[in-house]
Amino acid sequence: MTLAARVVLILGLVGIASSAFRPFHARVRLIESIFPDGWPNFATAGAIIVSALLIVLSFGLARRNRAAYLLTQLFLLVSVGLDLTKGLYFGEAALALGLNIFLFWNRNEFYAKPVRKVMSRALIVFLQMTTLTIGVGLLLILAPDKLFGGEVSSINIFETIARGLIGLSGPVYFVSNHEQSVFNLAMPSLGLLTIIMPIFSLLQPSPPKPRMSIEDEDSLRELLKEFGARDSVGYFALREDKSVIWSNTKKAAITYRVVGGCALASGDPIGNPDAWPKVIHAFIELCLQNGWIPVAVGCSEEAGQIWVREGKMDSLEIGDEAIVHVNEYDLENPHYRNVRYLVRKILKQNYTTRVERSSDLTDEMRTVLIENSKLWRGDVTERGFMMGLGRIADNNEPDLVIVTAYQDGEMRGILQYVPWGDKDLSLDLIRRSPKSDSGLSELMINATVNYARQHGLTRISLNFAVFRSTFERGSRLGAGPILKSWRSLLIFFSRFVQMESLYRFTAKFRPEWLPRYIIFPANSNLPKIGLATLRAEAFIGTRLTTSRKNTSLG
Repeated sequence: MTLAARVVLILGLVGIASSAFRPFHARVRLIESIFPDGWPNFATAGAIIVSALLIVLSFGLARRNRAAYLLTQLFLLVSVGLDLTKGLYFGEAALALGLNIFLFWNRNEFYAKPVRKVMSRALIVFLQMTTLTIGVGLLLILAPDKLFGGEVSSINIFETIARGLIGLSGPVYFVSNHEQSVFNLAMPSLGLLTIIMPIFSLLQPSPPKPRMSIEDEDSLRELLKEFGARDSVGYFALREDKSVIWSNTKKAAITYRVVGGCALASGDPIGNPDAWPKVIHAFIELCLQNGWIPVAVGCSEEAGQIWVREGKMDSLEIGDEAIVHVNEYDLENPHYRNVRYLVRKILKQNYTTRVERSSDLTDEMRTVLIENSKLWRGDVTERGFMMGLGRIADNNEPDLVIVTAYQDGEMRGILQYVPWGDKDLSLDLIRRSPKSDSGLSELMINATVNYARQHGLTRISLNFAVFRSTFERGSRLGAGPILKSWRSLLIFFSRFVQMESLYRFTAKFRPEWLPRYIIFPANSNLPKIGLATLRAEAFIGTRLTTSRKNTSLG
């Protein structure tokens, strides 16, 4: 159906282009002998509008949207009539009719139905645009003082506005050529928007509310206990803004969030790898039914290969995850001299640390952690989708590891880790007081490693460094011009989104870098997927909030 969508797009572009040329006079005379005077101009204006609508609808057809299919069928038939009556364009009419028949023959391929919420939204947009258009039309006609001629009455004014929407003149005209030109330009543009905007709104997939019942969450926790050691970001599947889909055997699950028409699944599927193909097929089928683009963000190489094989999808390496091996970390080793210097420096400023499980926290301590976290964050939006739980010191999360730092008894920093299987930790969030000193993060991570060594933990996942390999290879001797240019571009964007600084900070701990991938259907989807991912991570817009049945204090 991608081919059909492209043909509809081309047909719309051709329709607009052909409407810009005047047909032969003989054709015009023949048409005017059959239809009322001025009909070719009316048909031409209508053809431009219909062609623009077909361009918009082509994107909905590519997503197999049922509403887009029905509207395309209607406007193709209208296009046939307009092509014949605007100038006897038999070729365009035949193409539109043939395409209409082809779409009808394959009507069962368009099964992504809009939900009622989307239809209501489209109606509201139409009413808003209609009100705006009429208001602008009245303003343009009535605001000038005695600049219009003809018989001026309420009926004639509204008739002028209605005819102006399709580019035709009405009974009320302006004496001033400048005012008439403004009116002739504004009204057709508003008329086109009044039709296009509701249709565009109708074709936009509506993100569903997060659907994860208590039973789903309990089942996910059971899978994480058995298979959680496979993926360091698996525990973040328990975020409250995600939905879940299961394999038919309930041995594997994918959690996802729909943003901007993209269904974003983060990390690897949860559960038994033998059941991953089944849940991947179920997820892709769900996306097809709803017109979503299926995407796997930040999956491992093992999962990425299964996604590509089972879903016939493409892949792109987007960065590396930093894994610190506890048995290899040695603060006295010369390789860690930068970390050692900062840790010793801040310890001289009367800093101390505490590391404890969330199950050992008192209610008073939970309240202090939550209040300080909100206070230090300020107005900054809470980020995190792939590697963020979205809540701190939750009393329903007994296995969280909380690291706190104090200076002279006053809290200055917070780290929170989620469990990664039975013997590992994955960094969830980091908070620092504005009054804290340089080296606080290094001090708390060093305390985490010492705690892990004492309790038999083996690995700590620190964070995800976007395009880490580009920063590393692009700075080496002999790096090519393309790689250097790409690195320079990323450094520029690092001014707004921390990329290089995060990589430099993490590299001090000499971690193992594990590549992470994004899996997607086609390269043409990448701009939309990139925007949706930025929105999910709250780099654009605001964080989606939902109510949670089991909440932490505060």
